[in-house]
Amino acid sequence: MNMPNNEFVLPAIMLISAAPILVAAVLVARGNLQLINGLDASRLRDPAAAASRFGKLLAMVAIAMLLAALGFYWAHGDQSRTMWVTIALLVAVNGVAVAMMVALAKLKRDYRAPRDDQRTGRR
Repeated sequence: MNMPNNEFVLPAIMLISAAPILVAAVLVARGNLQLINGLDASRLRDPAAAASRFGKLLAMVAIAMLLAALGFYWAHGDQSRTMWVTIALLVAVNGVAVAMMVALAKLKRDYRAPRDDQRTGRR
């Protein structure tokens, strides 16, 4: 399938793809930690710090994608420039993904015992 030879197609795709990640970053930063692999905020020592950390990491992914959109516009169809922008995007996004996995593993290791909850029958 041939893409139209327009310098705005690939940057537009990157901009549109970054929007849901920005929404997720805002939701997580506001305390919706269950969006991060079912993280239980009631079992964390400091849920606000975790929400802030994961919100920032998700925002970094979105910023990398927005910068990639600018890079793809700058590349303007030149294959070598497009390749370098793509490599930079892959390194940035995967680096942040590794940081998120390490932070999530650390948080889950430090889980506290579940609180007593009469509704669920846990003690």
